[in-house]
Amino acid sequence: MTILSAQSLWQAIHDRLVGDSKLMAEISGVFDPAPEGQKLPYLTIGEGIARDWSAKDFTGQEHLIDIHIWSGNRGGGQVRSLADQVITLLTTQSVILVGHQLVELNFIFFENFFDGDGQVRHGILRFRARTIQNI
Repeated sequence: MTILSAQSLWQAIHDRLVGDSKLMAEISGVFDPAPEGQKLPYLTIGEGIARDWSAKDFTGQEHLIDIHIWSGNRGGGQVRSLADQVITLLTTQSVILVGHQLVELNFIFFENFFDGDGQVRHGILRFRARTIQNI
């Protein structure tokens, strides 16, 4: 059993997203990182921060995890729609971890902008998760 739940959390989020047929019909995949030349739109599960969230009676972590939305549409509508779907999938249904228990998963913020080249629309979603280790 691992103490750090980051990999289990990442895998559970990935599985929840790729397991949704409606979302997968609209994107070309969920990656970390995306393959070179990947067809838009797609999602990447990116950066994360984990810190101790333990107490006397449990071992736990608090995680901040970012999900990136990449779109070739000039307008922000596609990114907003995909962001809404991801938020709904992750915050309204249970996400099952291996070796750990998800206590809560909350949406923190959403940002939508053009990437550096001015051609690709980029959305960032940030979530806070709190996990405890199964005994």
